This record gives sequence, structure tokens and C-alpha cells, in this order.
Amino acid sequence: MDNTGEKANHKVKMHKILYAIGIAGVVLINMVSWKSVGFSDWYIRNIFPVWLNTYARLTSIVPFSIGEIMLILAVVITLFGIGFWSVDLICGRKYKKAVRGFGRFYAWTVLAVCYVMTLNCFILYHSSSFSEKYMADRPGADRMVVSLSGRSMTLVHMEDAGSGERTYTKRELAVLRDYIVNKCNELERVIPHDDSGAAYYDGDLVEASRQAMMKLGEEYGQLSGFYVTPKYLTFSGFFSQQYIMGYYFPFSMEANINSQMYITNVAPTICHELAHTKGFIYEDDANLIGYLACIGSDDLFLQYCGYLSVLSYVNNDFRDSIGNNKNIYMSHVRISDGVAEDNIFLTKESWQAVEKAAVVKTSTVKKVSDTLMDQTLKLNGVEEGILQYNNVVGLLLDYYDGALY
Repeated sequence: MDNTGEKANHKVKMHKILYAIGIAGVVLINMVSWKSVGFSDWYIRNIFPVWLNTYARLTSIVPFSIGEIMLILAVVITLFGIGFWSVDLICGRKYKKAVRGFGRFYAWTVLAVCYVMTLNCFILYHSSSFSEKYMADRPGADRMVVSLSGRSMTLVHMEDAGSGERTYTKRELAVLRDYIVNKCNELERVIPHDDSGAAYYDGDLVEASRQAMMKLGEEYGQLSGFYVTPKYLTFSGFFSQQYIMGYYFPFSMEANINSQMYITNVAPTICHELAHTKGFIYEDDANLIGYLACIGSDDLFLQYCGYLSVLSYVNNDFRDSIGNNKNIYMSHVRISDGVAEDNIFLTKESWQAVEKAAVVKTSTVKKVSDTLMDQTLKLNGVEEGILQYNNVVGLLLDYYDGALY
């Protein structure tokens, strides 16, 4: 008696059972992380470093961005699958068996990606913030979001707006703003600029930034230990169209940076992305960590870049807090022309190169990118979405509380 068909059915059944178990596992892990901050913190403390010290060490050896290649492969494989399936339909299901086999391969690949994204990204969104872990002795150390009104800036506890409230006045925001501006003005005068007025760095800026993070790790335990080697993005032009300075690829655990952005953005961006590889996934936390790493460096160029990295956030919020009153604004410390020229994303020449090579209009790419990023953050429980980047102002107000005011 031929039992080949029975064996085949059994194999299909086991495949479905195993796949269902796999789906249940990834759903369970995500549910637990959403429900338990303690679990997420435990995972980051005990399990996440394992991936960093094994898998990330391997991807760090490769000199180019593996994450970019993975993204391209994902698109190519998906398009191939759609095309293969379409051809099979046109040919009367002539390749039915092959299409089914490809479908199984694709399904398992998607499940594997879900696990990698969960373990290297999604769980991190439900852990304690940097301020909760290391600034608990400061006033208003609970997770905050910034809301501006005509009278004051209020940092409101996200879980319960009625508790843990800390209010900062316009005066305190002005003090912070003037402090940052003064630092930028002072350091701009001592860092090197070429004949055209552009800032430059004589040395290995990538390694200097990495060393700055290692130094910060001496103060904050979660930031200690091994660091991946940051890599420049191959398709920096496309990322420039999205106004993206850097990218943390969870599926390769790489810290990638835009090679076309102005040099003063490099160090803070490297430190920001490296913060993600250490388990700090919130964008405002990463902005603060990048800032602290740079200003804590002995390198004056990194210090300058650190202060520059938060200048626009603080200055814009200050303007909003005074209702864009020109007279009040002009009564405060002026941002020097040199600082203003260094506080850019791309130079005019770089923008021209990006636009010349662009396949899709920058405005379209930027709009799609912002929407996707905003929705991704919100799906991971970040209620303010892309605006979370701006919350670094609240963290800075909290950090300097007792030191500047």
C-alpha cells in the first residue's frame, strides 16, 4: 500500500502546527513586554546583551551596511514572489508546487523577521526610559512629554497626567536656551574651519564618537561594554531625502550614519544610533545620550557638535514659549553667524547632488517617510509618534534642574 500521500499530508500538518506555535510565541513575547515593564527591563539587562556580543560583533566586522542589503533583498524577494505567483496564474498553475514551496519559504522568513524585530526592537519600546533608570533622584524623573502653553512648559507623566507633574517656567527654558547658545558661540570660535568657512575634523571622527560613548558608559551602566563599529550608509542620498541622519537596523544590529550630512551632525548621530544598540530605543533618550556623550568628551569638536545637536530643539521651543515675540527673542543671547552656518543638515552642494540623483521627489519621499515613522512609533506605544524627538528639551530641562536654575 502506497502511503506517500499520507506522509505528505502529515508533513504539511506538522509544518502548519510548528508555524502556528511560532506565531503564538512572537505574539506572547510582545504581549508580555507590553504588559510588563519589569519583563522588558529584565530582557534588556540579561538577554539583549547576548545578541549584541555575538550577532552584532559578527555584523560589525563587515565594512559595509548589512542592514541596507537586507532591505534590498526583502524588496527583491517580495517582488519576485509576486511576479512568480502572477506567472503561475497566467500559465494555468503550471508551477503550483514551486510557488507553494516559495510561499512556505517566504512565510518562515517573515516569521523570523518578526522574531528579530521583537527581540532587537519591539521589546525595547516597553522598558524604562533613560531618565527613569538614571535620573530618578531628579525632580520630575518620570517619563515625560513636552507641551507648551503661553505661560509655561509642562512635562506630563504619560501614564497618569494627574501625578508626577513637573512644571518649568518660560524663564527656566530661556536659561537653558541661553546656556546652549553661549556654549555653541564659544566653541565655534575654537574649532577648525576651512577657507570656505566649513567645519572640519582632523582625525577619525567615527572612532572618536565611539570612544565618547565608552566614556559615558563609565557613568551609566547600560552604556558600558562592547560597541559596534558605526558604518556610513551606501544610499545616503535616499536617506537624505527623508532627512534621516542615522539608522539603527534591528535585523543586523548596526548603527548606520548618513555620509552626505554636514560634519557637525556626525558625532551626535553616531552616539544616538549607538544608544539604540544598547537598548535605549526612545528617540528623546537617544538624543539626550548623544548630547551627553559629546559634551562629556575631552574633544572640543565633539563638545561643539553635542551642543549644536540640541540647539534647534531648544531654540524652537523657546520661540514658541514666548509666542514668537521678536523683541523678547532679540533681548536674549544671539546665535552667532558661524554657529548658524554650522547648524545645517546638508550643505547647498550636497543638496544639489541629492536632488540630481533623486528618482522620486524629495517632498514625496519625506512625506511617506514621516508617515511611516510616525505610525511605527505609535504602533509601538509611543503616543506622540515622531514628535518624540522634540522631547529631548524636556529631558534637558530635567537634567539641568538644580544646576542652571
